[in-house]
Amino acid sequence: MTSLVVRKVRGGALRLVPVVPGQISQGVVKLEHVQVICPACGQQVEAVAKDGRVKGYCAVARQYVDFLIETQLERKRCRKGDPEYRARQSAITKKVWQNPEYRANQSAAQKKVWQSPEHRAKMSAILTVIMKKRWQDPEYRAKQIATRRNRRPV
Repeated sequence: MTSLVVRKVRGGALRLVPVVPGQISQGVVKLEHVQVICPACGQQVEAVAKDGRVKGYCAVARQYVDFLIETQLERKRCRKGDPEYRARQSAITKKVWQNPEYRANQSAAQKKVWQSPEHRAKMSAILTVIMKKRWQDPEYRAKQIATRRNRRPV
């Protein structure tokens, strides 16, 4: 049996990509009948999907096919570590932020969000937990103390 990831592409077709065991950790996509491409012969195979797996039989290659289904969440996690994806996203973000209208809209939206007492309380609680954890780290603590000592006039 072959373990592959099924990715949906334009036109409703499914594309197969090899997957590392244990990469799929959560999320089940429930399907009934799907069309997949057999990795051995390249022909479309009708298959049944159940409990996060797609199973079918290719009559041309005379073998069973067994695929893992990848959800959008796993795809997003996989891409974050890809340097090419990160470089492309960085370039897109930098280009968008060069637009003065976009910058003004984002600034106004953030100012509006931060005026809400509920949002401020929520963020304060989150940051308190993060900072308490950071200050438990001896390296962080030493660096912060050294920085503060150097700022004070003698």
